[in-house]
Amino acid sequence: MTNVPLPPLHALVAFEALVRNGTIALALAELGVTRAALASSLTLLEERTGLRLLVRQTPTVELTAEGAAYYQAVSVFARGAADALHALDCGRETEIRLAASPGVARLWLAPQLERLRAACPGVAFNVSVSEALSDLERNQCDIAIRYCTYDEHEPEARELWSEELAVIAPGAQATAVATATPAELVSDHPLLEHPFFSWRTLVERFGPVRRMREPELVCHDLYTILMACARGEGLALMPLRLTRDIRQRLGVVVAHPLRVPAKSYVLLLSAAGRERAVVRACADVLAGLAA
Repeated sequence: MTNVPLPPLHALVAFEALVRNGTIALALAELGVTRAALASSLTLLEERTGLRLLVRQTPTVELTAEGAAYYQAVSVFARGAADALHALDCGRETEIRLAASPGVARLWLAPQLERLRAACPGVAFNVSVSEALSDLERNQCDIAIRYCTYDEHEPEARELWSEELAVIAPGAQATAVATATPAELVSDHPLLEHPFFSWRTLVERFGPVRRMREPELVCHDLYTILMACARGEGLALMPLRLTRDIRQRLGVVVAHPLRVPAKSYVLLLSAAGRERAVVRACADVLAGLAA
């Protein structure tokens, strides 16, 4: 079998930097080369691979289907080289891509980042906000934190914590809400709702009601709902542990004894992430912070 040589390393580096940064300007700043040199490297890479990699480069980078598939291989190569330098303690950083839903990113992950960075020296964390499992399937992130049940993820997933839902209200309204029946909660009070934490879950658990009010606000951002609740705009059905610290700061409280069992927040690794020792080590740190 004939060995096919790799394209020149500078061409692979140029392609990886361009796609990862998303724009020519950012790639040029990182690489320290001219625009002409970058274009020459990309042309050479297409010639050596026989692939059309790019649909366009400006204003943002767009890949062909072949380019997207090839980038996955090139990015694994680049991260592997960075991981090796990191492991050799050469003073070089390696990148780990974290993905979390808006609520988790803002309410739990952001307050933990300082401790996470301190426990993972030499790691640069790139945090993105996403609720889609496809970013794991396409290796678009290394670690993801998701709200799901065990049958929705692979066996290697690790539970960070289990959740239960409770009725949240401003402190001044808590006494009036505390003795309401489930039917009175959903029919007599304005409601705020996150699609993952629907008031219908309370109704399904504690019995049907004749009339249920339409929510005043439906929003995918937990923080927005909690702010609206703090302003007295309605009751919210919220995960207890995730919102514990922010509830205290906003002055909203658990206003009713009812609890609704919920899903768990779990930590998942992409296929590429599972192959990287540094990713597995950082996942251990995240699990420890959750514990």
